[in-house]
Amino acid sequence: MVQMTLVQCSDLSPARWLVEQSQGDDWARLAARGPKGYPAYSRLRFVPDPSYNGQSTNEVDFNEGHDGPPPVEAELIGFVLAELAGHTDTPDACYFCVWDGWSTIKADRAMPKVEIPNRDYFLFHGTTSDIEYWEKCNARGALRDAGRYGEMPDPAFVWPADRAWCIANDVDPHYATIGASIEAIEQLLADPRIDTVADDPQVEPPYWA
Repeated sequence: MVQMTLVQCSDLSPARWLVEQSQGDDWARLAARGPKGYPAYSRLRFVPDPSYNGQSTNEVDFNEGHDGPPPVEAELIGFVLAELAGHTDTPDACYFCVWDGWSTIKADRAMPKVEIPNRDYFLFHGTTSDIEYWEKCNARGALRDAGRYGEMPDPAFVWPADRAWCIANDVDPHYATIGASIEAIEQLLADPRIDTVADDPQVEPPYWA
């Protein structure tokens, strides 16, 4: 059994600030580029950016240069959360939004969900270290004894109770966007375990065809 502190939330008030940012704005921008208002942003790239507009993923061997299989996305997010844990006063009070479109999650689907246009999410409360649950679930396919919530897809949003930072990780882009303090973003950019680049959320990054 994977040890975790994740609990599904019936009280959605901690996510109200995200929902408010989706009102009158492009929902896709919020889902992929994260909430506005942070001093600095970076993108965590799960695969490199394309070399030119319209480049297809079948033109690139993403495993090239790896001695073994590349890290799963949850492991990379885990590295980010390990760094960001030192940039919040509430590392033991974190919130995770998980898109309800995944079939493997064993959430209580009768409980209320966080809703923005075209996306509904289950809300969970836990700690920054609970990302280990995702890592173990996704490292080598389905985890046989994954606990009460089954095989969890990667979280779509992660933020601490004090909102010192936020990770946005939508289902389509090849990256996650992180908003945080300048110091936190600089620390992420210097971490050799992850491929992060400085980001301007007002400028669209390149996308794979």
